[in-house]
Amino acid sequence: MKLLTLDPLLSEPLKQKMLLNQWIVSHQDAGQTHLVGWGYEITWEKFQSSVTLRYFDKQGVANAFLEVSQEAEQEMQRLVRDLSGTHD
Repeated sequence: MKLLTLDPLLSEPLKQKMLLNQWIVSHQDAGQTHLVGWGYEITWEKFQSSVTLRYFDKQGVANAFLEVSQEAEQEMQRLVRDLSGTHD
């Protein structure tokens, strides 16, 4: 698995793009992280590839990253780059 950092503001647009690109949600979880934060994770699968979005917000400071299988790495790098370009 490879880790890709993600601007937390792109988490919602990423979820929409994943559906449009035919990624299937295989796991979702959300809840409290630490004592003062919350977060969620979503795992998508397509063929032999998997991608997990992990989002955390601790006292208003958000962080997000993707755990990407080797098979999905190029597609996710391109998708994140495209989202970053439309978000600027």
